[in-house]
Amino acid sequence: MAAFDRVCSGIPQMDQVFDNIRLGDNVVWRVDNLEEFGLFVKPYVKQAIEDKRNLIYIRFAAHEPLLEEQEGLKIVNVELNHRFENFTVEIHEIISREGRDAFYVFDCLSELQTAWATDLMMGNFFQVTCPYLFILDTVAFFPLIRGNHSFQAIAKIRDTTQLFLDVYSDDKNVYVRPDKIWNRYSETMFLPQLYKPETGEFKPILDGVMASHFYQVLGKNGSLTDSDNMDSWDRIL
Repeated sequence: MAAFDRVCSGIPQMDQVFDNIRLGDNVVWRVDNLEEFGLFVKPYVKQAIEDKRNLIYIRFAAHEPLLEEQEGLKIVNVELNHRFENFTVEIHEIISREGRDAFYVFDCLSELQTAWATDLMMGNFFQVTCPYLFILDTVAFFPLIRGNHSFQAIAKIRDTTQLFLDVYSDDKNVYVRPDKIWNRYSETMFLPQLYKPETGEFKPILDGVMASHFYQVLGKNGSLTDSDNMDSWDRIL
C-alpha cells in the first residue's frame, strides 16, 4: 500500500470526522485511565484483524494487558529495564523485522517512567521510535496518562506524532478533543467530539448545552488548570 493511504479505525464515524487514520500515522491517546483507551483500541484491533493486517501488540508494562490473546494478533513481550538503549534497540529490531504496513498497539508510554524515572527519556524514546514507524508506513496506537508528565515531555510527543487526541469521560459521555491532526483539515475536525461507544456514534459538539457540559468535565478533572507541568522526578523530590 502507498504512504498516507486511508485505513479504517473500526469507528466509521470517527473516520469521517478525522478524514481517516492514514498509513504512517502514530496516534497518541491521552487518557485519564486505560479503560478510556480501550474504547478506541479494541475497535481498531477488531478492524485490523478483519482486514488481515499484520497486527502486533508490544507488551512491556506492569499494568494489565490492554489486549487478550486472539487469532490475528501477535503479542511481543519486551523487557522494560533501566537501560534505555537496550530497550529502544529491541523495539526497533521488532519494527524492522515486521516490516512495512504493520499495525501496532503499544503499552502505556507513561509506564516508561517506572524504569527511567524521568519524562526526558520517555520523550526521547518516542522521538526516535515514531519517525521509524512513519517511514515504514505503519499505524501505531499509544496510550498516555494525563497529569503524569511535564509540558516539555508532552510537547516532544505532540511535535513528533501525527495525531494527538485527548479523551475525557464522565458517567454518561465520552469526549475526544483533537490536539493535533497532521496534514488534513475540515471545518469541524478540531472541535470537541462526542463519542458513544455502544452505538459507534462520533460527532462534533455544535450546540451550546453540550459544549457547556464538556467544559464542566474538563474543569472537574483539572484540565483547565496548570497542574500538569512537573516531571515525575520533580514530583518525587
